[in-house]
Amino acid sequence: MRRKQLIVSCAVFAVASAGVSTPVAVTSATSGPGRADEVTVVGEAIMAPTAFELAASPARTAATTVDAGCLDFTYALAAWRLPKSFSWYYNPQGAPASVASTALTAIRGGSWTLFNAGFRCGSTSPLSVTETYVGSSTKKAQVSETATCTGNDNVSVVSWGTLPSNVLAYTCVYYSTASKTVIGSDVLIDNKYHQWFTTMPASCSNMFDLQSVMVHERGHTAGLAHVDQVLRSALTMSPKTPPCNTTRRTLGAGEVAGLKAMYGV
Repeated sequence: MRRKQLIVSCAVFAVASAGVSTPVAVTSATSGPGRADEVTVVGEAIMAPTAFELAASPARTAATTVDAGCLDFTYALAAWRLPKSFSWYYNPQGAPASVASTALTAIRGGSWTLFNAGFRCGSTSPLSVTETYVGSSTKKAQVSETATCTGNDNVSVVSWGTLPSNVLAYTCVYYSTASKTVIGSDVLIDNKYHQWFTTMPASCSNMFDLQSVMVHERGHTAGLAHVDQVLRSALTMSPKTPPCNTTRRTLGAGEVAGLKAMYGV
């Protein structure tokens, strides 16, 4: 039986004046005799804040950020859900020199946090679904330089490449249209416009935490959607993440509540 693929590519763009993201969907479909088992493809981005937004944001200490995330139980859910187990690969080609030797540890740490509902103000709560890092691969995430999903090879890969200048990373989720079950999820991390760290330097300036971004992207893989940037900026699933900040390496109360609603513990 041949598979019919319904492609929905959602590019998320910044609206600087409001500090929110606006999804734009372009849909195409193929059809023909004997085709079944539709696959829906959805792309989600995590954004870098603009200079205007950083300047307009009130000063916030790490403790204040943590407290806000601990008290905010807001979450948003996408249509898809993970199967009982999720396996993925990592392609190190193109990793920036500053994180090349430590990137995999940070990426695996981000995945672990998501699948164990690592609450920043409490204990972990392993979900009823599991993730497995299979190993390195030469395959690349099927994401274009313009932040669109380009296809599904049934292999979930995290890799590096060029994205638009305001996009830190982009996740494509492929799921069965009928069952809503994820069959694959690729993540592309920008290696052209942004600087990364896995241990925050003392003189950090306009650098982004790789592990925090990976927790956010794995949230999309699992079925968490974005929450409002202005009202919920302390949560890991807000559309934008600030530079030189590691708070989002763990989940806020909202993300933990959303994951428990989908997968229990």
